[in-house]
Amino acid sequence: MEKFHNHKKDHMEKYVRNLIITSVLYICREEGLGALWTGLGPNIARNALINAAELASYDQIKESLIGSGFFQDNAVCHMASSLGAGFVAVCVGSPVDVVKSRMMGAPAGMYSGMLDAFVQTAKKDGPLAFYNGFGPNFARLGTWNVVMFMTLEQVKTRVFGAGTAH
Repeated sequence: MEKFHNHKKDHMEKYVRNLIITSVLYICREEGLGALWTGLGPNIARNALINAAELASYDQIKESLIGSGFFQDNAVCHMASSLGAGFVAVCVGSPVDVVKSRMMGAPAGMYSGMLDAFVQTAKKDGPLAFYNGFGPNFARLGTWNVVMFMTLEQVKTRVFGAGTAH
């Protein structure tokens, strides 16, 4: 049985490898080598915006919650701050995320660049189009922020000592 499983696994790995190579060659042949990097600019912009929004808003939200007197510097505060940072990150990053997805899925030549994709999206579908998929995106990013910032707070506490400066 194990021999059969290994054979099946080897066959699947070869299939996937061939599929990837075939896909890359097809894209290069049909759209040119540059098409492999379609969406790179918006993807870099998206990641920079989301990371900046997460990092800047987490500490600000945490300090505001503690300053309100309703929260202490504990796991509940960290979770609320993490979810708040995720919300801010999705609000900031969604427009770029939508444009990135549209550019990557568009036929060659549909958009001349990121700005053109923004303008065409706004004209054709209106400003709310930039927030398509907001719920699932927040569910994903909010969960990620909870894991990331809760882990960060535990590392800060256990490695650098109890509590953080306020």
